[in-house]
Amino acid sequence: MKLGVLVTFAALIAATAIAATGTASPSAENAQSALVGTWRRTTTCAELVSALTAARVARPMVVEFVAGNGFLPGVTSPDQIADPSSPCAGAVPRVHSHFFTKDGAFGSLDWHGQSVDDGTYRITRPGTVVIFKEFPKVTFTYRIIRKNIRFTPLVPQGCSSFRCAWAVSVAYPGKHWQRVR
Repeated sequence: MKLGVLVTFAALIAATAIAATGTASPSAENAQSALVGTWRRTTTCAELVSALTAARVARPMVVEFVAGNGFLPGVTSPDQIADPSSPCAGAVPRVHSHFFTKDGAFGSLDWHGQSVDDGTYRITRPGTVVIFKEFPKVTFTYRIIRKNIRFTPLVPQGCSSFRCAWAVSVAYPGKHWQRVR
């Protein structure tokens, strides 16, 4: 019980330091250096559909994300999916990566190594990162164990905006990403 109070107190001190000074405390800086690098995993269409469905993202948005993530060779738009009730038919797995740079840049790379996302990020406290893109910020909690990281987006259940679906598709909640650099 005392450990949980100490951890919470330390996180509060770090968040207060950021809010008061606009800069990260030493513990937030350590968290940033732990996050810096490239994280990769092989993703599947079934995992994406499962994650979006669990978050109660509306089916048309699920189909749009399947089409947009390149799981179906030759398919680039939702209307090209033959059976939207079974959008993963013929899908292939894809390697996907996220990177965080020392200077605060965030990005994602597709299976060809091409940039498919860009933005900036800030560690607000150890274990919490906020990513800024063209839409309002998205907050994720994360946990690093050895060379693996697991992200959890903090978005409301049943949120069908592009922002919410994007957050779920970035995280693949519950899945591990492996550090490659």
